Amino acid sequence: MTHTGTARVIDLKGSPYQMGYQHGRQVRPLRPQIITAMEARFAQLEQDGADAAFAALVEETRQVVETIDPATVALVHGLADGLELDFNRLLRYNLAAFLRDALLTRKLLNGPSDGCTTWAASGPATGDGQPILAKNRDYRLEHLPLQVVVKAEPAQGYRYTFVTSAGSPGVFVAGFNEAGLAVADSHVSSSDVGPGLPTYALSMHLLEEHRSVRSALDYLQATPRLGRNNLLLADAGGDMALFEIGHHHSGVVEAEAGLLVSTNHFRSPAMQPYFVETDPPARRGNTFERYQLAWERLSSAYGRIDLTLAQQLMAAHADGLASLCCHPSAASETATIAAMIFLPTQRRMLFSHGQPCQGEYYAFTYDRSTSHPTL
Repeated sequence: MTHTGTARVIDLKGSPYQMGYQHGRQVRPLRPQIITAMEARFAQLEQDGADAAFAALVEETRQVVETIDPATVALVHGLADGLELDFNRLLRYNLAAFLRDALLTRKLLNGPSDGCTTWAASGPATGDGQPILAKNRDYRLEHLPLQVVVKAEPAQGYRYTFVTSAGSPGVFVAGFNEAGLAVADSHVSSSDVGPGLPTYALSMHLLEEHRSVRSALDYLQATPRLGRNNLLLADAGGDMALFEIGHHHSGVVEAEAGLLVSTNHFRSPAMQPYFVETDPPARRGNTFERYQLAWERLSSAYGRIDLTLAQQLMAAHADGLASLCCHPSAASETATIAAMIFLPTQRRMLFSHGQPCQGEYYAFTYDRSTSHPTL
């Protein structure tokens, strides 16, 4: 295990169980903070009024995941064993983080979204014609010390590198693989949520098993999904797309002249009816303001978008609710705790731990000449 800035970098290799166990052992010093984060999540659910209907939804989702995705279940088993935590409690913690939307939308509760701004550019939009994908991670502040970069070498599939929280399975935030496929999520509060695979499992399978955006879209459309979230995709060939995730429905948004932006609402006609604004009054509309700022900045730099522009944009501050780099405030439980910039053709990720206006970027790269997927 090494460190990038103040974030741990861990290496995982082998079967899903082995990789989960290695994850748990390597972040064992963070076990007290992981338990604190778990207790905070369960306390929040109690405050939300989690009831028998919610408990039944969590249980049904667990059964679906165990039936259709034994790899993710084995991963969580290994993680629980490595951390010496109860498997069922750890799985419930990671499922509840996604299923909470069903509770908030059903009870019409306020619950600040986890934010995140993502965008991608390619072809005529970039200075060199090559694709670039970027994400700011806006999340609960207790996850800043839990943030880790993971370098995974599964027994079967592509090698991949991703960002996650210690104690969370799969690709919890964003990542890329040695074939040049990159994926980044953003939370969307949605009423179309139900038993299926959560985003962290979907993204893990994308990076282990797919090399192109079109193949990834085929998988996402065919797989039972929990719902809630957008997935922004880009590949080494310059293809890009946004997949808007629902349990019953889904939407695909294609690039406009080589540009795509995603914040925390749905844009496709298929998914727009299921977006629910759950931010408190003081924060309402921030997803639209951040979207507009990102789109305007990218449009004004059209044909010149590059790594320098990406770093500047991820550190952008603005009046009102439009800042992409969000600092802690009394009005929100979340803040920007990382930035990631992916260069798929170069098989490269640049990662900044903490607020990107203050942080330093560290590079993770796969040598294309040593690419050796074991499919």
